Amino acid sequence: MKLTVSTLSCPAWELPRIVQTAQACGITGIDFRGLGAEIDITRLPLFNEELDQTLAFLRAHGIELPCLNTSVTLISPAPERWSAMLDEAQRYGRLAERAGTRLLRIFGGGLPKGMSREEGLIMAQRHLRQIVKICKAYGCVPILETHDDWATSTAVLELLHEFDPADVGVLWDVEHPWRRGESPADTARALRKFLRHVHVKDSRGDERLPTLLGEGSLPLADAAAALRGIEYDGWYCLECEKRWDEKAPEPEVSLPQFATYMRERWNR
Repeated sequence: MKLTVSTLSCPAWELPRIVQTAQACGITGIDFRGLGAEIDITRLPLFNEELDQTLAFLRAHGIELPCLNTSVTLISPAPERWSAMLDEAQRYGRLAERAGTRLLRIFGGGLPKGMSREEGLIMAQRHLRQIVKICKAYGCVPILETHDDWATSTAVLELLHEFDPADVGVLWDVEHPWRRGESPADTARALRKFLRHVHVKDSRGDERLPTLLGEGSLPLADAAAALRGIEYDGWYCLECEKRWDEKAPEPEVSLPQFATYMRERWNR
């Protein structure tokens, strides 16, 4: 089982502590979504002029970078905002090429007021074709997260049905489709040919308070069974969103618990 952790889970930690804790827990990947105060790691010296040293440090500790988490959002109507999205995709593509990362997470985005579903779909597909072209140049693949107005498998396939699974993938966040009423079995079956990455988390209540795995209301056992059923063999990423919710579990607890839960209880 390949385990990785999103840096959303440990927003206050510096890189050495993240790496050392991951290594101690047997977690062999880090999915970067910010580091410290900066959400865009391509703006940090660690991932620019110091990148060779950073990659050497990660390799020395047996850490891979399975997926880089961008803020690229396909529904970006303002030309200047979409231009910024393309610039971000270029930066992350260059980083992916140098780091040996195959996957770049992107969002579909929410439909703004006054935009119809059909208009949003046309825009998202047009923009996605541009992102695919950028990613191909750097040897990586964009993966659309099940999120916002593209949370369910029906919505995701509406957007991706014209694309080759070799060019575009899906990141299944186990929370969002279920919160929209879709069972894990239905999500897994529908997205099987596109599925590249999985975010594992748990939460409870209408406020979706992040919890340790197994202590919330998400159907994690059903998700595990669904992924076994489609013979998923990719990475599992802990996304306990401490960066966005200070009430989320502390990383010194959530990271070891994730490793133990996944190995001892996920496939029980």
